[in-house]
Amino acid sequence: MKFLKELVHYFRFSRKTPEKEKEIVFYAEHRDYYPNFEGIIRQLLEEYQQPFCYITSDSKDPVFQQSNPKMKVFYIDKLLPFFMLSIKSKVFIMTLTDLNRYHLKRSLHPVHYVYVFHSLVSTHMMYRLGAFDHYDSILCTGPHHIRELREHEKKYQLPAKTLIEAGYYRLERIHARYREQVIEKKDVSPGKTTILVAPSWGKDNVIESCGEKLVEVLLENGYEVIVRPHPETWRRSPGIVRALESKFKDQPCFFLERSVATDDSLLKADILISDCSGVALEYAFGTERPVIFLEVPYKIQNDKYRELGIEPLELSLMSKIGVKASPKNPDALPELIESLIKNKTKYKEQIIKQRQENVFAFNRSSIVSARHVMDMVRSHP
Repeated sequence: MKFLKELVHYFRFSRKTPEKEKEIVFYAEHRDYYPNFEGIIRQLLEEYQQPFCYITSDSKDPVFQQSNPKMKVFYIDKLLPFFMLSIKSKVFIMTLTDLNRYHLKRSLHPVHYVYVFHSLVSTHMMYRLGAFDHYDSILCTGPHHIRELREHEKKYQLPAKTLIEAGYYRLERIHARYREQVIEKKDVSPGKTTILVAPSWGKDNVIESCGEKLVEVLLENGYEVIVRPHPETWRRSPGIVRALESKFKDQPCFFLERSVATDDSLLKADILISDCSGVALEYAFGTERPVIFLEVPYKIQNDKYRELGIEPLELSLMSKIGVKASPKNPDALPELIESLIKNKTKYKEQIIKQRQENVFAFNRSSIVSARHVMDMVRSHP
């Protein structure tokens, strides 16, 4: 049935959709990536009245429920490699890395490819070497992205891409809700201290290396605990997540979050426990609260990252937006949590300073990004 649906959607896109409505195409691997496009999409619809197409490889993506006639949604999955080779759009917007390096190739036609980051982390440790080489424009979230990408181009003698000081919409969305619910005191109901456990994915991440003992200690010390596995952990290690759920499902203060599409747990948590995951930066910069970084092995996708001579942002900021802790001694965490909460004002000041220094166009990212997309459409031959 899925493939039949896909065939129908492919035919509708290629034969029934006017060329004007296909000038801009977004592609999302699954439903969790829509929030990264949301700001640009809203700006295109409201400011520019610009029609476009949204391709998703998730047959149950909630985006199918949208009702704006200028936004046409299509399900393409198995046919995606052929679809991308043949597409004739002016601008193709993705948050999926490694274009043209594996099965997803650039079009045979002159398409301008724009990359949208789905994380604030650096480009050279947690992504594969060359992950961004085949994009034409990159919407950079902060100065670190421009430094890293330019140094990479220099080192490997690559053509210079168009790098836009675009910022990061998802961070702005988190911060806007934080201001509404916390700063403006619209949500002042007292309750238990809430700890969010939200690490990166990969071998030896927090959930896989010490998740069970960590949750046990937090619950025993009276905290409400939310575990938010990375989407890749759900895909690659579902058994570990299910085992965690099975052990604690009867605990009234334990909650397992199954999707990262919403920001509710980030807003609710008093403290985040993570590793070098991008969510740590989103949480700290979005809610202005500190992070406990458990020192598990880093997720390294590029063994040559040190050759660039630039420390990844996610490592350099650890001691500035929180504290490091050993995963081997979870019994020490409650005391550390209380210390961070006691000193939350100091950490808030530090975090705001780091956000100002490391994030472009704060609260203006959608304007900057949509303007660039429209400029590319207008300049396309």
